[in-house]
Amino acid sequence: MAKKDKRSKGGLMTTLARPLAAFGRLMGGRSAAAEEEEIVLPAEAGSSSLVDDSFTLALEGLLAEDDGQYQTKLHLISLVEFHEAVGDKWSRIAEKVMLIAEGVINLHLGAGNVFGRKGSDLFVLVFRNTPAAEARRRAVRIAQELGTRLVGSQFAGHDRPLALAAEISLGDALTGDGELNLEALAAAVTETRAVIAEQAPARGPIAPADDAAPRRAVDPKWAAMERAARENRDPNWQPVSVERAPADMAPGLDATPPLPGDAALSLVWRPTWMEEGEVIGAYRAQVLRVDQPGEPAYEGSRAYPTADGESIPKLDRFVAGAAVRGIKAAMADSGSARMVVPLHWGSLGTTARMSVLGPFADIPEAIRTQNLIIDLFGLPANLAPVSLSEAVTAIRPLCREIMIRVPLTDPALNRAALAGVSMVTIDLAELPNADKTDDEHLLAALERLRREARAAGLAVCVWGVRRRRVVVGTVLGGFAMMNGPGLMKDLPRPAKVLPAPRSRFAAGPS
Repeated sequence: MAKKDKRSKGGLMTTLARPLAAFGRLMGGRSAAAEEEEIVLPAEAGSSSLVDDSFTLALEGLLAEDDGQYQTKLHLISLVEFHEAVGDKWSRIAEKVMLIAEGVINLHLGAGNVFGRKGSDLFVLVFRNTPAAEARRRAVRIAQELGTRLVGSQFAGHDRPLALAAEISLGDALTGDGELNLEALAAAVTETRAVIAEQAPARGPIAPADDAAPRRAVDPKWAAMERAARENRDPNWQPVSVERAPADMAPGLDATPPLPGDAALSLVWRPTWMEEGEVIGAYRAQVLRVDQPGEPAYEGSRAYPTADGESIPKLDRFVAGAAVRGIKAAMADSGSARMVVPLHWGSLGTTARMSVLGPFADIPEAIRTQNLIIDLFGLPANLAPVSLSEAVTAIRPLCREIMIRVPLTDPALNRAALAGVSMVTIDLAELPNADKTDDEHLLAALERLRREARAAGLAVCVWGVRRRRVVVGTVLGGFAMMNGPGLMKDLPRPAKVLPAPRSRFAAGPS
C-alpha cells in the first residue's frame, strides 16, 4: 500500500484510467461498440504494458465521479485448476478450452465491458458499465458455467471447481509505471485457490476421454463433453431458446427421414458472387447426405431431419470438421476468399454449441475473424429474440460475422436486426410449394424482402439459384451475395477470388 500512498490523487486517477480504457484493445477483448475491430494478443505475449487511447478522458471522468456505484476492480477467470488436472493433455486441448471460455465470457459479460487473455490459462475482465455487485455475480457465474461445461456436471458441487473467479483492485493490479503486475494477478488467483482448498478435497487427475467409449478420431475432451450431453446430466446442456414445435425446426421443408448410422456424408463448396468488389469472393459449404448407394443426395439444409435432437449436432459436427479441413487447404493456397459455413440452430442454439464450434479453434484467429462467416439456419418460428441475441453474442468472437437464415414469407427481420447481425439469407432450396413460382414473381418477392431488410438495416443473400434469369436478377438487384447451380458448379474445396463484374451478367442472356 505504500506504493499507492506516494502517488498524488491526480496521478492515481490517470494511472487507473489509462489501463482501464485501453484494456479491450490491448488484451484481446471486444466491446459492444467495437465488435468489428480485430483485437489480438497471443496468449504467450510477455509484455504487460498498457498505453493510453481515445477513451482516457471519459474514463477519467467516470473514475473521478465514482461514488461506489461503479467498481474499480479487475475480475479474473482462471483455468489453472483444469490446466493442472489434465496435465500433459493441456498442450493439445488448450486452444479449444480457451475458445469455450471466450464463448461463455461473451455470453455473460454485458455491453460495454471488455475482457482479454493474459497468459496460457487466465482471462482478465473489466466491467466498465456494471455496478460492483453485479460484476462480481457475473464473474462467478462465468466461472461456474465454464467449469461445468469443461467436463460435465458430475464435477460440479462435489470438489474443487475447474474454473476460478478472483478479483483484485485496479491499483494493486498495476506497477508504479502503470503496467499490469502479472505476479499480483497470480497471487490473487493463488489466494482464491487456497480458500477453496480448505473447503474441498483435492481433485485427482481428470481423464477428458472415457476409455470405455468407442474409439473415434476426436479429441478426448470433446468426447467427454459429448458423453455428458448424451446422458443429460447437466441442465446447462438444454437449449436456451423457448420450446419449439417439431414442425418449426425447418419451416417449409419436406420431412427428411432420420439419419442412418451408415449414411455417407461429404462436403462441397459453392462459389458465391459478392456485391462487394463484384467478385466470386466467397465459398459456401454444402453438406451432401446419401443414405443408400445410388440414391440422390439430400443437400444442405435438407440433409437435416426435422426435430431430431441427435442427428442435427452430428451433422453439424461433420460440417464443422470438414469445413475446417477445406479452409486450411485454402490457406495453403494463399486463398483470401470468405468461407460461409451453414450450421443449424439445433446445435448453436444450445449451451453445448462449443462442442460443434470447437474445430474452428484449429484455424488461426486472423483467418477466422477476417474470412469465416457462420450462416445460422433452422431457427424456429417462435424463437424469442433474446435467445437469438444471446446465441449470436456467444458465437460472434469466433468469426467475421453471422448471417441469419429467414423464410421468404414472414421473415422476422426485426428479430434478426435486434440480434445485432447485418445480413440475412434466403435459400431457394427451402421454399415450400406455396412459395414456388415463375421467375418474374420470384424476383418480385425477393425484391420485397430486400426492401424490407434494407429498412431494418440488413443486407440479403440468396442461395440455391438454379435459373439464369434469377442469377441475373439477383446480381443486378442489389443483393449482397448470391450462389447456386445457375451461377457455377460446386467445388471440392474453396478457391481463389475471381473477378465477376455486373456488366458480364448484364450482357449475358436472360
